[in-house]
Order: sequence, then C-alpha cells, then structure tokens
Amino acid sequence: KASIKSVKNKKGKKIVVKCRKMSGAAGYEVQYSVNKQFKKKTKKTGSSVSFTLKRLKKKTYYIRVRAYDMENGKKVYSKWSSVKKVKVKK
Repeated sequence: KASIKSVKNKKGKKIVVKCRKMSGAAGYEVQYSVNKQFKKKTKKTGSSVSFTLKRLKKKTYYIRVRAYDMENGKKVYSKWSSVKKVKVKK
C-alpha cells in the first residue's frame, strides 16, 4: 500500500505532495478532490515521488496516492493510501 510522506500548502495556490518510495513501483498516481468521497476528482501521474498541484482554489482538498507497476504493457495498481486533508490559503 502506498503512503503519503507530506502534503504542504505553498504560495501561489499550490500543494506539494510527497510519497514514500515503494520498491518495485514504476510510478505513482495522485488523486485530489474537494469532496471527501472523491466524486469529482483530478489525477496526476508520474514516476517521481514528488508532485506539485497547481491552479487550485482557496478550498480544502483531499489527497490520496497509489503506486503502479507495469506488467505486460498494462498498469497494475496498489491500494490507495489513507486520505490527507490540506487547506489552500496562500
């Protein structure tokens, strides 16, 4: 199971999310939403453990992360991490 190392509110309505590195992971997917149940969500994928979420509104965001690995050309995902809450106020 993937986990979030830190979530920080940065100046310019940005959030920096850092994941814990998982052995064997080809990349990570960050999902964020203003809804606790992730009804309207946005995702960002990459091989880095650090993600910067930009152009956000001054609201509370819920963030979760999962790792993936490539098998036979398809992505195989881990379970979602626990949800972290961060308020954008800068």
